[in-house]
Amino acid sequence: MIAFALMRRTLMNTGAGAFFLLALLELAACAGRTPQPKTPGEAEKNAPETAAAASTPPNKAEAPASASADADKGKAQAKAPACGGVEITDLLAMISQSACELPEDKRDKQDRNVKDVLEIEVTSNARHIAPGSNDEIAITYHNKGKVDLPLDFVVDPEPRFELELYTRKGTRVDKPLGGEPALPPEIAKAGPAEKQIARITLAPQGTARLSLTWNAVKYKWASKEKAKGAAAGHGYPREPAGPVPRGKYILRVVTPLVGVQEGNDHEISQPRIPIDVGL
Repeated sequence: MIAFALMRRTLMNTGAGAFFLLALLELAACAGRTPQPKTPGEAEKNAPETAAAASTPPNKAEAPASASADADKGKAQAKAPACGGVEITDLLAMISQSACELPEDKRDKQDRNVKDVLEIEVTSNARHIAPGSNDEIAITYHNKGKVDLPLDFVVDPEPRFELELYTRKGTRVDKPLGGEPALPPEIAKAGPAEKQIARITLAPQGTARLSLTWNAVKYKWASKEKAKGAAAGHGYPREPAGPVPRGKYILRVVTPLVGVQEGNDHEISQPRIPIDVGL
């Protein structure tokens, strides 16, 4: 630029011809310059469309439908009661919570008639098992009614679901032989734990499930040494004593369900299922 200015001054002092040559040189210089926008608005108009698109925030209204459905499901679960619901997949874990224990002044004074609204099903994972092997026993509680169904379970200090094996004629097969030994003095003096009642509320058409492991074995009374670790109020401890004989049996599930009307056979609190061992 400095050299061009000196040449311009020299040509202007030399005459008209030189002046014409100077004009040509200025035109050439202007042709090589990059035109600048006159206003900031023109610069923004000239910007590539891709830059504008990159600076535009994403449209939140276009979120996937699945994300919206998950959010609605989460809100529904948050509103569901901690001790109940429509689908309870682990009933044992729920009634083991201290938060589900029912104060004594809120317990029912009379047993409820649940015959027409409560359906209980016991199923076996194997149904035909080998002597001494394990089987998974599932218990399902279903509310067939149109209103909430409260169910109460004894907790002392945890809910106990026990499995008992009988012949088709009603003889107990897996119980230890002989009378129950006396507990060690320190356990006997402790006395049973205070019993609590845990309540869950099963929604209309709702289902509660739990799973138990059953061993096709007989039992014997545990040694005195092992009895020192027995839980107070739970009787003398037992230990496996070999497989049960082959045969057709009835497996009874003794549950801690209370507060329901039932007959002497305890068809509601002690549901049962046929089991074939080694057949």
